[in-house]
This record gives sequence, C-alpha cells and structure tokens, in this order.
Amino acid sequence: MNPKTSPLIICLLMLSMLCLPAPPAVATGPPGGSDAINITEDTTWDEAGSIDQQLTISAGATLTISSDIDVGPATNIVVSGTLDLDGGSLVATDPPSDVQWWNAGGASTLWLPTDQVSGSGAIIIVSAAGFNLSGFTVAWGDGASEQMDGEQHEITLNSFPNDGDWLTFEMEIGSWGELVLDRIEVRTASTIPFEAADLDGSGWVLRGDFGFSLGVADGGSLSATDAEIMGADVLISGTAVGQNSWFKRSGPVNVQGAQASLTWNGGGFNSTLDDHDVRADGVAALSFTGVTDSGGFVDLWERQIPAQVLHFPGSGAQFTLNGVGPDARTIPGISTAEGISNVPGDDGPTTRVVEIGQSDGTVWTESATIDSISWFTAWGTYTSDGIPLTHSSDVVVDFPLPSVSISQVEIEDAAPTIGRRASVTVTLANTGEVPANVPIECYDGADRADISPTYPSATVAAGSDADIDLKWGHTGTGNSTLTCSPMLPTQLTRDGAFGGGSGDSAVVVWEVQLETGMDPIVIALIVALVVGVLLVAGFASMQARESMVKAEEPDEDIELVDLDDELEELDDDDD
Repeated sequence: MNPKTSPLIICLLMLSMLCLPAPPAVATGPPGGSDAINITEDTTWDEAGSIDQQLTISAGATLTISSDIDVGPATNIVVSGTLDLDGGSLVATDPPSDVQWWNAGGASTLWLPTDQVSGSGAIIIVSAAGFNLSGFTVAWGDGASEQMDGEQHEITLNSFPNDGDWLTFEMEIGSWGELVLDRIEVRTASTIPFEAADLDGSGWVLRGDFGFSLGVADGGSLSATDAEIMGADVLISGTAVGQNSWFKRSGPVNVQGAQASLTWNGGGFNSTLDDHDVRADGVAALSFTGVTDSGGFVDLWERQIPAQVLHFPGSGAQFTLNGVGPDARTIPGISTAEGISNVPGDDGPTTRVVEIGQSDGTVWTESATIDSISWFTAWGTYTSDGIPLTHSSDVVVDFPLPSVSISQVEIEDAAPTIGRRASVTVTLANTGEVPANVPIECYDGADRADISPTYPSATVAAGSDADIDLKWGHTGTGNSTLTCSPMLPTQLTRDGAFGGGSGDSAVVVWEVQLETGMDPIVIALIVALVVGVLLVAGFASMQARESMVKAEEPDEDIELVDLDDELEELDDDDD
C-alpha cells in the first residue's frame, strides 16, 4: 500500500462509520423483583410494567414515565427529586371501589349503562361487606321507589333501555344508617358487574383503602402532562404542576406546608373519600384553571387547620372569638395559667375548615376575629378589639401593652455615708402603646436594698418617662451599686411582654461619717439621763412638801377634849 494513501483511507473509513444509522433506543420499564427501587440519576420508563415495592426518587434525579404502570398495594412512592408523568399513568391494582351515600335530606344517583344489554333481566344492588341496604329505597328510571333490605336488592325488568338510566337512592323517613355499595350487576343471559366507584353519579363519596401511597417531599416536584394517577393516597409537601391530567379515586389530595403548592390546568379530579377533592392546610398554595371536580356536593378544595393555639402575653386574658368556621360561631374564652387558649374545631377539639373552594366556582374564606380582649394586671387593665384570627396553627395575640424599663438610676449624694440614707432618682421609660402604673424593686448587690419607700411606684404614660424618688440605706463601707427593675405582674408568661429592663447606678463609695463634736447618739443618751434625773428630783421634792404640810396641821380631836375639860372646871368654881 502506498504510504501516502493510508491516512486518506483511514479518514474515509471514519467518515463512513459516522454515516451509519444509530442503533434503535431500547424501551425500558420498571425493574422486576421485590427489591426497593432507588432512582439516583435521570431515568425514563417508556414501557408498560408494574411495581409493588418502595420507590424513591432521590434529590437531583428525575424519573420520567411515559407508559402505563400498574401499582400494587405495597408500593410507597417518595419523590425527593422529580417525578415527570409525560403521557404516562400510575394506576392502582386495588383502588377504593365502594361508594357511600352522602346526601342527607336528598337523593343520590348512579348512572347504569345498558347499551350492551338486551332482553329481560334484573338489576342486582350489592352492599359492601359488613353493611346492608336497610333504611333506604331505590328507583330505576321513572319507576316507583322500592324498599331495600339485607345485603342485596333485585329489581326485575322486562327490558332495558338502549343507553341506560338512573338509579336513585333515598333514605327512608325516620331511618338512619350507612348505605355503602360494592357493585351493581346486570343479569340477563350473562352477568355484567359494575364497580360502584366506576359509575357516574352524585351524592356519593368513595369508601375503602387507597391502592398505594405517593408523597412529594419538601423540595421534590411532580409534573404531569396528559397523565393519570388513580387510586393513590397523595401528600404534596413540595410542588405539583399538572396539564390536562387527572387524579382519579385519589381524593382528597393533601397539600400541606409552607413550601407546598398545587397548580393544575385542565383535567381535574374524579371521586374522593370526602366532600372535597383537595385538602390543604392554612399556608399551602393552590391554583386551578379550567379543572373539572367530582361535582355535586363535593367541593373542589377545603382548607383545614388542626387544633389552633392562641398565645396571649399571660394568664387571665378574657376574649371573644367571632365568625369561627363555616357556621360563623361566637366562642368566649380565657387564657390559661400558661397564657394559651385552644380554638375548637368544627365538630370537636381538632380540625376546623377555614376556606372552601366550592364546586360552583365561588370561594368562602373564614374572616374570624379576636374581640373584646380584657386583661387585668397589676400595672393596669388592657383591652383591644378586632384582631384577625389568622390561619396558622400557633397565633401570637398582640394588642396594645406597655413596655417599661429603667433608663437611669442616679445617686444624688456624691459621697454617701454610713448611717445616713442617700437620695436616689430612678427614671422609668415606657416605649409601649399604653400607660402603666409600675412599682419597682431595687437590689444592693445580691441582697434586696434598704430603700424607703419599700416598693415605690409611678405612672408612666405611653412613650414617656417618669421619675421615682427614694432613699437608700447601706451598711458597710466600700463600693456599691444600686440595681433597680420594674416589678412585673405575676401572670406574665411571654418574655419581654411588658419590657422589664433593669438599670444600675454608678458605683458609689460608702464611708464612715466623720464628726468634730460629740456623737449624736451619746448626746441623746445624756439628754435622756439628765431629763430622768430631773424628773426623779422633781418627784422627790413634791413628796417632801406633802409631808411638811401634814406635820403642820392641828390635832382637832385633842383641842376639843381640852376645851371640854376647861369648861367643866369653870362650872365647878361657880358652885
């Protein structure tokens, strides 16, 4: 071979290889077996298959499904990455198939197709296991209502309409019970069974267990285009976006969390276990355009919040809730020793409906308020009206309160001395919205300070200052600091609700008082002694005078006796 032509031949061979057609793509589906499936890199399933085990789509990975996948009851799908249903479907092999009558005061209907039936026969209505048909009536088309009883009821017909007709169910007057249907059978020469959940109608909800679980985690996403999810228990904590796609027998679809969102355009929802197709909490985002709901009394969505807790600044706050729930209830309340109060649910202590996206396109949203707040405290009584009751699980109830701290502690005596109280001015600052009558307490180091008055107080207006004058006594020489703080009401449970910041004085040096004269205490003792001596001397002098007066007085009895004797002697002389 000519060495000059070798490179040319090699190049021609390489170009010819590039022109060869690429090998056909190999269709793939779910792997077989029962081992858990963990999608850690971008994967596509475009071949029909089935799964009946744990399926996890890891963060950063995408599983694209463009085929029909049968999903068994042991399946739990967790989406932390992205699940892209592009023309594909996830269909439960064992979806909920029973229906329950749910139309108090009205009639519920089921459309029974008979386009494939001819001749005479019967319609057999079969109750779900564990239930019976008692207490209800049924009518076929324009026929008369028939009372049902037991686990089955038979309607005998001479002929069937070419397309079908309605079965109408009603509760008997004075009866009460549950009507749960498993299936409807059409019997002619052969039997055609219809799952109750496959029939169109109104006034029913699904009854039974979901066929598998599908959870879109916070940070995960679900994308559905011309797709179907059937028989799934769905929880969306991340994002879900759908275009002309359906949730069937998967309601209510749960959308929970601040990062959760459900955006659906076209398609919609068919059959639910409750009276709404979507159940959201108070913070998840919902958006629907041109969607179809289950219809009848079933709403497109409800927002429900769990047991709601009101957090007041302290105990004993009285209030009234107005406009609570769909019935706009009025509920009085008082905060507990922990400063909280629970908002009751619609039918008990838990869940409350706060928004309804109704099937006719209207939306009702709760607009409850916290009114007539009255809270008596040692600083004053504080009131408020018209605070919105938000839809978060924990509501911090804020209303106008004082916020008082010590802005200054000033010792007026530059050199305080032992034995004399120092003059002190304590300045209170109220940065709150309302006034307060605030007592204070002071500490001398770790010990309660010797102040007069013991618990001084002052009224401080909102946005203002007030001074308290007091006297401070101290024992022992050396450095000392006076620390003063507001005395907070005992019912406070929220830190900082009333302010409460303390303030310190400058360091002062206490000294012994130096006097040039006699100690005042000694002087007082001497004065007391002199006064005592004088008093004793005065008492003694008075007693002496009394004795002298008594000695000088004549003895009247003796003088009278002597006078009588003298008179007797004169009489004798005259004789």
